[in-house]
Amino acid sequence: MSEIEYDETTSSDGTPIAYFRRGSGPALVVTHGSIATKEQWIPASEHLAEHVTLYVYDRRGRGGTGDAAEYSLAHEVADIAAMREVAGPGAHLLGHSFGALATLAYAREHGLGGGTLLAYEPPLAVQGPVAGERLQGYRDLVDAGDLDAALEYALVNFVRVPAEAIPFIRETPLWGASVPLTPTWVRELAEIDALGSDLSGYAEIDAPTHLIAGTATTAFLYQSAHDLVDVIPNAGITDIEGADHFAHLADPEGFTRVVIGALDRASVAR
Repeated sequence: MSEIEYDETTSSDGTPIAYFRRGSGPALVVTHGSIATKEQWIPASEHLAEHVTLYVYDRRGRGGTGDAAEYSLAHEVADIAAMREVAGPGAHLLGHSFGALATLAYAREHGLGGGTLLAYEPPLAVQGPVAGERLQGYRDLVDAGDLDAALEYALVNFVRVPAEAIPFIRETPLWGASVPLTPTWVRELAEIDALGSDLSGYAEIDAPTHLIAGTATTAFLYQSAHDLVDVIPNAGITDIEGADHFAHLADPEGFTRVVIGALDRASVAR
């Protein structure tokens, strides 16, 4: 099993970015989702590192990565640019959830220069605003410091997890790791809704693109991935049977097969 090497780089605005590198082969930069850190990807990295050189970084405002007074999706794009500079020319991109939105934005602006874009369930507002007026209730809980209640509120109202499933999620390691990160979700939810439901701009993406969705995931996440396939030229999609929004944690080996299969098909198609 390959070792994890921790390192740091700097984004264009001077923000330090912490990341780990693992494996050998073609470079794959992983951009994680909301209320997460790079550590969430360690289980999947054990399998992915057998095929690629992984560069998994903490998005700004969490883990070992710094932050800035102002925030926008443009900062996320700049951070991906910094990581691709570390990974080298032609590095592939894999984004999960909000991280998938960031990689899509990067691909629209910069292209991938021979790399492939993999987007796992980007949360687009294809069924109306993801947060909408409910964002204020979430912001109020975060401002009051009740981060545990904020996470429950967000999972039910934004991710649309059934309320009866919350007690079971509370028993998983995911809950304890996510609670401290809930403040960072406020700004990301606002960014998601600001993007709106018009997906036509994603037709500008000319890099090989593959969407990933779980058949047991939230309806708007599944639709987001499938709607993008119809917009991005020559995009493909893989549905993971029975999977939800966290297939990389629930079945890291199976998720790895999907990722490597998509990269292999893109390589043959070039």
